Amino acid sequence: MQFSVIGFIAALNRETEKIRLNDGYKHSITGFGFHDVLIETPVHNMPIALLPLNHVTDIIRAYKRRFIELYSDTRIGHVIIFKNHGEGAGTSLEHPHSQIVGTPVTPFQIRSRLEEAIRFFDITGECMVCKTMSEEKKDGTRIILETNHFLTFNPYASLSPFHTWIFPKRHFATFSEITDDEISDLALNLRATLAKFYFGLDNPDFNFVIRSNRPKDATSEFFHWYISIVPRLTMSAGFELGSGMFINTALPEESAEFLRKVEAPEQP
Repeated sequence: MQFSVIGFIAALNRETEKIRLNDGYKHSITGFGFHDVLIETPVHNMPIALLPLNHVTDIIRAYKRRFIELYSDTRIGHVIIFKNHGEGAGTSLEHPHSQIVGTPVTPFQIRSRLEEAIRFFDITGECMVCKTMSEEKKDGTRIILETNHFLTFNPYASLSPFHTWIFPKRHFATFSEITDDEISDLALNLRATLAKFYFGLDNPDFNFVIRSNRPKDATSEFFHWYISIVPRLTMSAGFELGSGMFINTALPEESAEFLRKVEAPEQP
């Protein structure tokens, strides 16, 4: 069983009034928002990779429920679901948990991704994620695993070693539209992917993020939600900070081949 609690180190405050402030070139907004911690299991040091499948399914259901609840507040601009696993990934709480944050604005990085998806759609008439998935399946060298509703692979332009994406095969723009069957299949896929990290990479620190559009944009043709997982095996430094480009010391084809060969013990 898992439950959601108010973030004890909350970055935002749900009691604060949302007020925009403008003073010349200086623009700001008060720290209104929601910052929840989702306790994934009562068992200390039990990662998702080792949890029973029905437990992982419950976690994803809790993600969906809270995602919808936060977006029902019209003051919220964006909701992000993420997990920091290990000190190298920025965790400040050792007990297994995820975080769900509702911000009063849509962050610049999110707007940039949406704008790039729109540009791609305007040029090609296709969803960028659907096109990527189609080409990755044809190539096959970067695929890690495939389940009924999801494809897991290392993108050809991976940011870092073992950078991994999980794409839903069905086109839908927002995580709020995931079905019960897809939740069950995502639990299977996500646990299997993280188990390959756990046993193949010796339980590395990692971050994962659910990248999704808003529920009110559920009919969007150009955006397609997905999960990004970044194992923290290397450190970004001055070049990455100064250029916005990333040096990856591992070929994604070799990373995917390695992970495909990892055989995790069967879990209930």
